[in-house]
Amino acid sequence: MGARGAQFIAAPFLSSLEAVSWQRAPSRGGAGGEIFWSAGWPFQARERTLTQHNPSDTSFAAIFSRRRLVLILTAWTLWGLLWSMEAFAQSHLAGREELALTTTLAMQMPLAYLWAALTPGILWLGRRFPPFGGRGWPLHAATHLLVMAVVIFGTGAFYAWTVDLARGAQAGQRPFMLRVTLNFLLWVLSDGLLYWLVLVADWAVEHSRRARERLMRASQLEVQLAQARLQALQMQLHPHFLFNALHTIGTLVRTGQHAVAVRVVAGLGDLLRRVLDGATTAEVPLKQELDFIHGYLEIERVRFRERLHFTIEADPETLDAAVPQLVLQPLVENAIRHGVAPRERGGRLIVGARRSADQLCLLVRDDGAGLGGQLSDGVGIANTRQRLQQLYGPPPAHSFEVVSAPDGGVEARITIPFRLASAEWQREE
Repeated sequence: MGARGAQFIAAPFLSSLEAVSWQRAPSRGGAGGEIFWSAGWPFQARERTLTQHNPSDTSFAAIFSRRRLVLILTAWTLWGLLWSMEAFAQSHLAGREELALTTTLAMQMPLAYLWAALTPGILWLGRRFPPFGGRGWPLHAATHLLVMAVVIFGTGAFYAWTVDLARGAQAGQRPFMLRVTLNFLLWVLSDGLLYWLVLVADWAVEHSRRARERLMRASQLEVQLAQARLQALQMQLHPHFLFNALHTIGTLVRTGQHAVAVRVVAGLGDLLRRVLDGATTAEVPLKQELDFIHGYLEIERVRFRERLHFTIEADPETLDAAVPQLVLQPLVENAIRHGVAPRERGGRLIVGARRSADQLCLLVRDDGAGLGGQLSDGVGIANTRQRLQQLYGPPPAHSFEVVSAPDGGVEARITIPFRLASAEWQREE
């Protein structure tokens, strides 16, 4: 076996390991469980990967999976066929003894399958005693050098024996042990390189897998952190909204409007149910958000009576679009506080939604006195700005502005990418 044999076997062996690393294999838990190593699976499957897969796993399932064994056997079979053909060609071109193809196959294929049988053991030793870095690597490397020598000597003896079987006893043939020793001396470099190529291939695949898992874990943590921030911002709105509703109810009770107070409590209960149902959801269909705003404005109209008028206008094609939950409520609340409440005759609000190409445009407008100076971000405006940033990234991925309307009043405009809400929400509606 020469250096070309080592070069030939390294490439398919490495590719076979790469193929295995992106497939699924039986888990350590036994039958029925699977570890998914592909980065395209949902978070739950990837979490199982991170918790169950050990990059230095030396278990039977990790080393001797059926797919891996088939790939190893295939690689060594191709190697054996290549060397059988080369030995056949050399015997005819060298002008010496011409060997039949069946003879060269009988000489080379058993050796190839012996290496195939030894490869899982080499992989196991490579993981049990890693020679590349880590604690104790010099001792591990020395262990592999010793094992390598034993393997090369053993394969040399096996090859001499199979040659005797394939060709029969030859006149003037050297003693068996002398031939084994000569094979060892001739093959120690080429077969030693082959032994270390097997180790390096497995180490490279495992190193790449660990890097992918670290990247996967980091991306999961980043997503979870973003979700936590969104939920914190979302929950920031709940006490503010609830305080205003309870203030309205308290006013009704103190003025003896018990029937109206009961109706407002019922409406508030419905709004709170909607909020709690989507407490962990970042986006909801626009139709659901507009239903919530309608219920909220009905409660506010109890406070302001005939002083509050509102219109909700949304193009039908926008109703299934995904929008951040409670994205309109703080804008409507600001419009009521600054555009309606200060005026004795009240005012009118317009809540609108339309689609422009691949963008969804949301609008909240009042007919009050306008900004009258520089805008100061309160809790609602700052909260909305941060949530849009978390969900869609920095502008121009989205836009949010609060400006004076051309015909008086204030407009709050939001532009976000248009996409349909999840099927689960659409089914619920």
